[in-house]
Amino acid sequence: MAGVYDTHCHLNDNIYIENEISSSEMASEAKKSGVDIINNVGYDIKSSKVALVQAQKNKHVWALVGIHPTHAHFFTDEAYNTLEILANADKVVGIGETGLDYSRGSEYKNQQINGFVKQVKLAKKMDLPLMLHVRDIEGSNEAYQDVLAVLKKEKYHKAVLHAFNESLEVAEMFIDKGILISINGQVTRDKNLKKVVKDLPMNSIVVESDAPYDTPKPYNKKTNAPKYLPLVVEAIANIKKMSRSDVAEITRDNAFRLFFPKK
Repeated sequence: MAGVYDTHCHLNDNIYIENEISSSEMASEAKKSGVDIINNVGYDIKSSKVALVQAQKNKHVWALVGIHPTHAHFFTDEAYNTLEILANADKVVGIGETGLDYSRGSEYKNQQINGFVKQVKLAKKMDLPLMLHVRDIEGSNEAYQDVLAVLKKEKYHKAVLHAFNESLEVAEMFIDKGILISINGQVTRDKNLKKVVKDLPMNSIVVESDAPYDTPKPYNKKTNAPKYLPLVVEAIANIKKMSRSDVAEITRDNAFRLFFPKK
């Protein structure tokens, strides 16, 4: 299998740095397993800078720069000015990960919304897609509704919803706006997600490793890496009763239309 596009991973994560695993090494291993292109995603200013440096070092790695919603209350306007400077770099293809995360409580809800709005405005200004991180407490979809409300107000829906593991109804709210749904290693072990994926239209699906998190089976006791992403493609192929190569090609094409639109 070749031609897989990993739309979301963190080669910049401290776990790789601590274990002295270089981004070049991971990109090379990924390519051998069929993952030809990688989005390296920032979650604060420091990790966004690292993501960009790693992208500049590796031909098949691209950077996204952003501030994660659970970090939003730490950052001032100066940080968002720095983010805009980073976003102007040649190898930056998106803003994120950004969004809203109410899963740990609503203490910083206003700061999260303010930070998200700033990043949506930046994405709109730069004509870059958003990498959306959205989480909520079980049984609620308030965060998803609030994200959609911000996007509607800003009239900007060029985005992908990363690490999706919610109901079909939630997925459809985003698909209706043209937002892509990104599937990771959870699909190799989560029965509910498998049912949702079965009903998702293929032209709305992209795939991600979300490395170092959510390692697919049977490697789920190991630290994740982009090289394991073909197992996600295989799982989707089995669910959809399609060939792995077709799933790889369609999800790659979907991602390319978002991150590398023809001008």
